[in-house]
Amino acid sequence: MAKARGRTKDEGPRRLPRGRHALDPEQVRADQRRRLIEAVPRVVAEHGYSATSVADIVKAAAVSRNAFYANFGSKQECFVAAHEACHERLLELLEARCERGMSVEERVETALGAALAMLAAEPEAGRLLFVEAPGAGREIALRHYEWLRRYGALLRSAVPGAAEKSSLAVEIDQVVVGGIATRVASEVLQGRARDLRLQIPPLVAYVLAFYAPKPASKAGETAVSQAPEAAPAPGEQRRRRARS
Repeated sequence: MAKARGRTKDEGPRRLPRGRHALDPEQVRADQRRRLIEAVPRVVAEHGYSATSVADIVKAAAVSRNAFYANFGSKQECFVAAHEACHERLLELLEARCERGMSVEERVETALGAALAMLAAEPEAGRLLFVEAPGAGREIALRHYEWLRRYGALLRSAVPGAAEKSSLAVEIDQVVVGGIATRVASEVLQGRARDLRLQIPPLVAYVLAFYAPKPASKAGETAVSQAPEAAPAPGEQRRRRARS
C-alpha cells in the first residue's frame, strides 16, 4: 500500500474543495486566514516587507481579495498576525526545551539548538522575525522588542539564581537575547539561514559567558598561596631564639 505523501513547499497552500461543500462559513474563513498567515513569510522573504502587496499575499495564499479583507484590514494587520504566529511557535518550542533538572549548559544548548533548527528549516520565518519585523513600522517594531523581552524572561527562568545576580538582571537578559537575534539576522542576510545550526556552539558560549557559574580565579588562588608569611611579633621572635 502506497504511503501518503506529505505536502511539500512547492505544492502551495492546502485548499478547500471547490464548488458546493458542507463546510461551515466560519471554517472556511478560518482556513483562509490560516493560508494568508502562512503565505506571509514566503512572500516577505521574496519581496521584503515594504515591497510586499496585498495582491502578492492573496496570490500566494490562493484566496480571493475579498477573503483577505474579510480577515484583515490591511497588509500590516496580516503581517502582525504572521509575526505573532511565528513567535508563538518559537516560544512554545523554547519553553518545551528549558527543562528543569539539567545543568545550565544543557538547558541553554538544548533550547538554542531546537530554536536554531526550526529557523534553519524555515528560513522565511527567520527572515520575517529578525530581519523584516524590526523595520516594518513602529507598531511591529515595538512588538518585536516585546517578544525579545519575553525570551529574556524565559532565559532568566532557565538559569537558577540569574535574577538575583545583579540589579541589572533584566537589562543583561536583553543584551544577551538581542545579541542572539542580531547574529541570526546577520546569518539570514548573508544567505546562511539553513546553516544556523552551526551557530549553536558560539551562541551557547556567548550565553554562558553571562550566566554560567564563574570558577575561582587561578591567579587569585596562586597569589594567596604564594603570599609571604607575616613576620612574627617581637615577643615571638625572642621565644623562637630561646628555643633554638
